[in-house]
Amino acid sequence: MLIKERSFFQKLAGLVVGSYCWITIVVGTPALPAADLTVPLFEIASFGTITDNTLKVSSLARTTLALQGGYKYGATLRLALASRDLSKSLGYGTLTLSPVSAAPTADDYNKLVDRLNNQAYLGFELAKVRASRIFNLPLEFSYFIGYGDILCSGDDFSFYFGSPPIGSGFRGLSYFPQGINGDMLNQYEGIHQIIGTGLQLTGMGSTSIVPMFYLYQDGAMLDSTTGLPQEGIYSADLRLLVNTPLVKFEFFAGATYPYESWGLYRGGILAYFSTGSGADFLAQIGIPAWKGGEAFSIDNLYVLFEPRMHFGPVGFATTVFYHPIWYRQRQYPSERGSTDINIQLYFRNEDALLGGYRKHPLFPIISYRGYSFLENCSLLTGNHRWFTMGLEGTD
Repeated sequence: MLIKERSFFQKLAGLVVGSYCWITIVVGTPALPAADLTVPLFEIASFGTITDNTLKVSSLARTTLALQGGYKYGATLRLALASRDLSKSLGYGTLTLSPVSAAPTADDYNKLVDRLNNQAYLGFELAKVRASRIFNLPLEFSYFIGYGDILCSGDDFSFYFGSPPIGSGFRGLSYFPQGINGDMLNQYEGIHQIIGTGLQLTGMGSTSIVPMFYLYQDGAMLDSTTGLPQEGIYSADLRLLVNTPLVKFEFFAGATYPYESWGLYRGGILAYFSTGSGADFLAQIGIPAWKGGEAFSIDNLYVLFEPRMHFGPVGFATTVFYHPIWYRQRQYPSERGSTDINIQLYFRNEDALLGGYRKHPLFPIISYRGYSFLENCSLLTGNHRWFTMGLEGTD
């Protein structure tokens, strides 16, 4: 073993850090301001299949915990709990791995892969620190690492302006139990998400307009061999939110470089219109990714239209969603031409009974396997969806 002699400064740094840690443990940590613990996402789904005349149930979960505090100077720490199969996670949690006495076989590797894929773990998702009103300017400066802001989902209007939620409810495990490309934990959420390590600058000078700028090393660019984020690839995104009582807009445009010869580009817009008397319309149209120098195609588009009508407790909404083949900097050829139509009729006061019809893809001539349909019924109380029942088949 090769041991290198540490320099004087390394020894001094180690002494200072060690002394601080020892004093902190003995005396106590410095006082921290109060922080809020929230649960932005809590989603559990169970699926039943009949195999050999036996009903088998599997469950999965997606949950995030956020710890945040501070006003002028603040911080956010977000953790995520995810499992593709909670039943397997419970079982694997009781097993102990033993050393192998012979060379592992392909079956041994497959069992290990299944164990790793179905672990229930609480993992890091986001760390963010921010400082507001720097030099008395109407600006907020943030430094972040991890899974950051989601663009053009509609959810941030509540955070920045205190307006009621306007985002589409057509998302999550209730509507996409297979996720994207068969990964149930990979779900559509907005047009793009900021992922990586970088800086964010937010304008705070207006009560109806919020501009933002992001500059970061893109953590969504993964190496095809190792699956790890590629270092040295950077992205920049410009974002703008405009809020009025009846009309709301969100716009963003961004680029990633270096990527192949000409870089990777994206952009999108969210538009929401309300009459204030029972009719609303939501549109999300964007390009999650387009490779510079490549011919543009309709497959690059993310398109969602959702007209809504509600008269007291009775409501009606239709959602049309065209899937892109690029999403969050990754390509999914299997999503090409996929289109969902969801029709929702509900009777809502505090509780709601929701029904829907899903068709995939919109034009069955595109797929030689025909198209599938899914009628569903859901029960909601408050903001909780308790169950969804569906029947799936093919025409």
